[in-house]
Amino acid sequence: MDVIGPVFEAREHVEACLASVLRHARGDWRLVIVDDASRTPELVDGLDRLAATNDRVVLLRNEVNCGFVGSANRGLRHADGRDAVLLNSDTVVTKGFLSKLAACAYDDDVTGVVSPLTNNGTVCSVPRFMEANEIPSSLSVDEFAVLVARASRRRRPDLVTAVGFCMFVRHDVIERIGFLDEENFPRGYGEENDYSERARAAGFRIRLCDDLFVAHVGSASFGAETGERQEAHNDVIGRMYPTYHERVQKFVRENPLAEMHRDLHRELEAWESSGFIGRKIRLLGF
Repeated sequence: MDVIGPVFEAREHVEACLASVLRHARGDWRLVIVDDASRTPELVDGLDRLAATNDRVVLLRNEVNCGFVGSANRGLRHADGRDAVLLNSDTVVTKGFLSKLAACAYDDDVTGVVSPLTNNGTVCSVPRFMEANEIPSSLSVDEFAVLVARASRRRRPDLVTAVGFCMFVRHDVIERIGFLDEENFPRGYGEENDYSERARAAGFRIRLCDDLFVAHVGSASFGAETGERQEAHNDVIGRMYPTYHERVQKFVRENPLAEMHRDLHRELEAWESSGFIGRKIRLLGF
């Protein structure tokens, strides 16, 4: 599979993201970086060095800034029949991320798009649903991921929509419905919702990888444009799919993930009450 990382500026986030992929990726994978005409010399030079010294890294560079969706599509076209993981540059992945995403995606013949849990990802957010969470101060990203996996019942529930911070797309979905919609969502926000709607209409399921945690900062490259983009693209989605917002509101109101949240809260409470030695024992699995 290809891990596709569109990047633009935000050097510190980009470096942390790519380092986490290189640390945790296993199996038959490539890291496809699509640099969307970044201007920071240190970032540009660092990406060049990374591609030159690691044969699993492919660097594609846009001559002009194309936006997130155009860059993501360039990576998807480069995948050429491989499964793809679209990964925002302000994420940090954790151990086993590729195998867990693939296990969820290939749990049946009709799962097509998968997102994992995160601290900042609306319907995929933990420990509090629909919030931008801070990772508990007593835990590193990797430690929190261990607790998420420990609490998980691996039910891989259906989602009302995938969330674009991290999105596994099976190759047969790409073959069936094509790429992200650059015309209606040229600069990002809403493109994953549209893609989920198109995948569902083609007969695929959208599911949550509930034993994987991927940290997400949120909007590191978009900055002050974030709210304006979200509002505009919410309007576009509503026009294209008249029942979409109603279905999302129903999902949020009913929260079919509530049991999963309760399981994780219990695991966190046990962690906080166990003391230093107990915490290390819990992480080691004894």
